[in-house]
Amino acid sequence: MIIFELILFLAGVGLHSSLNLIGYLIFIGGLYWGMANIREKRLEGVMTYGKAFGIGFWISFFAAILLGIFAFAYVKFINPGILDTVVSQAEDKILAAKPNISDAELQKSLDMVKMFATPVFSAVSGFFRYIIVGSIFSLIIAIFVKREDRTLA
Repeated sequence: MIIFELILFLAGVGLHSSLNLIGYLIFIGGLYWGMANIREKRLEGVMTYGKAFGIGFWISFFAAILLGIFAFAYVKFINPGILDTVVSQAEDKILAAKPNISDAELQKSLDMVKMFATPVFSAVSGFFRYIIVGSIFSLIIAIFVKREDRTLA
């Protein structure tokens, strides 16, 4: 996912491109591959739904840590101008929603946006976003990865 994000940046793809959805497909594919791989190689082809979800959660957790670190580095070093873009887009949305807003109110709103448009906030929000999204994906993927033990004892 990190490599894909870097490719999008180098290609000049914006924040709101539909190509960003491919990142989620990569995440889903990685979760499925990791869960199925552990089932086959470590658990002798047998995995309960709960175990599958647990493995998916932990894969998501460690991926979220890496992606959070990447988000910090991306915003701080690779593409620091992205924060200016975020503030500019927020200003456009505020003005579109409230065309008669006073300059003082607009500035107050933009100050609030700027407070959250930091590398640290990007890292923390990215971490929590991938924990939540990864948990939801894991709940769904576990349905397909689980395999009951059908041997007779």
